[in-house]
Amino acid sequence: MVSRTGDAINFAALPLFVLGLTKAASAVATIVFAEGIGLIVGGIAAQLVVDRLPPRQLLVSLDLLRAAAAGLLTALPLFPTAIAVSFLLAVGTASFSPVSNAVVPRLVPDRALPAANGLQWTAGVGLQLVAAPLGGLLVSAGLARVAFGLNGLSFLGSALLLIGLPKLTALEEKPGSAWLQLAGAMRPIGQIRILRPLVAMQGLAALAVGATSALLVVLARQAYGLSGTAYGLWLSAIAIGALIGPLMVPLLERLPPSRAVSGAYVIRGVGDIGLGLIRSGVGGGLLLALYGINTSSGMVAYQTMVQRDVPAPVRGRAFAILDVVWQIGRLLSIAVGAGLVAAIGIRSLFLIGGALLGIAGAVGLLSLGSSRSTRHVQN
Repeated sequence: MVSRTGDAINFAALPLFVLGLTKAASAVATIVFAEGIGLIVGGIAAQLVVDRLPPRQLLVSLDLLRAAAAGLLTALPLFPTAIAVSFLLAVGTASFSPVSNAVVPRLVPDRALPAANGLQWTAGVGLQLVAAPLGGLLVSAGLARVAFGLNGLSFLGSALLLIGLPKLTALEEKPGSAWLQLAGAMRPIGQIRILRPLVAMQGLAALAVGATSALLVVLARQAYGLSGTAYGLWLSAIAIGALIGPLMVPLLERLPPSRAVSGAYVIRGVGDIGLGLIRSGVGGGLLLALYGINTSSGMVAYQTMVQRDVPAPVRGRAFAILDVVWQIGRLLSIAVGAGLVAAIGIRSLFLIGGALLGIAGAVGLLSLGSSRSTRHVQN
């Protein structure tokens, strides 16, 4: 959670810094693209280390490497440095996230997984609500170096805390050569039945959400005629909903996981269709609050299902594969989305996105239940 605070500061500070430095929207897009490529490259490279090194050692090392990258931008706050650091931080995050998700079932009892995942989510969102405005404020005050320095310090603080983790062993002691590991990176998809529908769902959802999330500001300004302040209230509605969402976890635990996860995709799809159809800014804000609730509660259900149903020796790599599928789909969606808006309009884009999410949910409802015939719980 400490490192996510730094991420939130950097998320707000870096685009503002680059835009102020270059005065070019294309430069900001370059930063976003570099981050996306880094997440994909890092997710693929994670196959070499996730599940194959002791978790504590790996998590601490990744935090130290990310601290060094953030320190580079503090020392040299230039546009080329910003591109390189965006890429490097994303590579590190793409390995850190699946390890941290995979290690939770080894630290808490199975019955406590939903609560643990919900607590992680709530703490992360709560810290981001404070950290993101701080990042923007520091850059606006001409203190971009301070913002980047705080990001680096957050990684150092995280590394110090992670040293206190129990000493867990690697789950695969003889991984073989690096080339063989990369060649077999997709093998778990074929071997673990639950991953096949999840990969399809992730791909469809990413194709929908990538463009609609990136172009939400266009919908607010062009279709709803909202001011910048009103758009900020829309974003606040999402954040408030995201804080409330984990409170739904006890209710979701009463549902079959396949329905809870699939339903989250369907509800988000209905929300996007609603955003494309209604005309009221207040109504749109209420839909976005529902989106925040649905996203956070659905993410907790999703993480818990993967943690429980994917065998421990490949759990981290499974999270990494799903992340790579998401990032590839997201970048493709963003690349195509702007062209679609010009051709068919922003409201139609949200209708298409909602339909894709509905299809993703239907895939889950039809496939996830039959793919969960055997549970794999290994702590």
